This record gives sequence, C-alpha cells and structure tokens, in this order.
Amino acid sequence: MDRPFRPLLWHRTVLNDELGHTEWLRVHQLAAGEVDFRIRQILPEYWDASTPCDEWDVYDLVAHCVIENMRAALILEKAPFEEVMALDTEVVAEDPEMAWEVSWRNAVAAFASADLDDQVELGQQAITAIEFLRIRACDLAVHAWDLAIGLGVDERIDEEVVSATLPWARRRRDQMARMPELFDPPIQRAGQADPQTELIEIFGREV
Repeated sequence: MDRPFRPLLWHRTVLNDELGHTEWLRVHQLAAGEVDFRIRQILPEYWDASTPCDEWDVYDLVAHCVIENMRAALILEKAPFEEVMALDTEVVAEDPEMAWEVSWRNAVAAFASADLDDQVELGQQAITAIEFLRIRACDLAVHAWDLAIGLGVDERIDEEVVSATLPWARRRRDQMARMPELFDPPIQRAGQADPQTELIEIFGREV
C-alpha cells in the first residue's frame, strides 16, 4: 500500500519545536496522514483487535481519533466547551472510516484557517492555537503507532513528524508524568533509543 499523501506545503528538515506556523500545519497534516495510512488497512476482522492503549481495541482507538479531530475543529471555532465535550462514539458507529475521513480533513482545514497566535479554551485552561496544534500533531503520531501495532502493519512514523514532535515531548516529559489521568507514565530506559522509540516511550508505550 502507498504511503500517506504528502501535502504540498513548504518543506525543510524539522529539527525542533521552534518551527514556524506553516511547518507545524504541515506536521499536523502529515501526522493525520499517518493515522489515515493505518485506517485504510483495517479489515473487518481487525476492529476488535487489541492495541497498546489500555482497554481500547482498534475501533475504540479510531473513535477516539475521530472525536478528538471533531473537538479540535469545535474548539478552534470557539464553540462552548460543553458542546465540545458532548461528542461521543455515536458519531462514529455507522461508518468509522468515513467519520475519520471527514473529521481529519475538517481538523486540518480548521487549523489552516485559524489565527494560531490566538488563545483557545480547553475547559478552564487557555493555550495558544499553535500549542494546541502541536498537541494534536503529537497525539496523532503516537496513535498512528498504536494502530500499527494493533493491526500488525508498518509501524514506522514519518521521520519529519517524529523529528518535530520529539523535542516538544521531551520538554514536557516531566509535566506529562504528573498527569496520569491523561498520559501513561513515561518508560524509563537505561540506554539510548532511536528518535521514534524515544517518542513512543515518553508516552508510556513499551516498544
């Protein structure tokens, strides 16, 4: 199967999370493409397969990705947070693949049209839209790996995505470790790991 479509955005080697807005828009779109690449390989018998996410099978993981994409678009539209959180898996049940397709394209478009220096509301917390974009790119990258493991398919994540999201994750590793309700505890490794493994382990995945 072909690798994900690469958007026609300006490209240069990604080194850190001090990238410009256009570069982060590209990384987010590439990360969505990594999830899309795995979803297109789901056969009917795979929806019940387990994943590295505790208590989530492939269907649950896809549903999570869809809902988070939909929430991102609503957040960027400044919808009431109650409306954002009211989304549930019913929006995915009838056709999860189509729900994914619509959701990721809408999320990409919403970020592209947003003022990324503006503040967005996440419940009682406000962050910049560019930081929200980085969070979403990282989440999609890690869940692309989760899906690959659950499906038993190619687990390599686009190097540009990894090299962009890894410095962001490194700087927030200690903060994430103090938020077990949101993140699995980072894996402590004695030796060095390759960049993708390090990224995955920061998010508590055993490689």
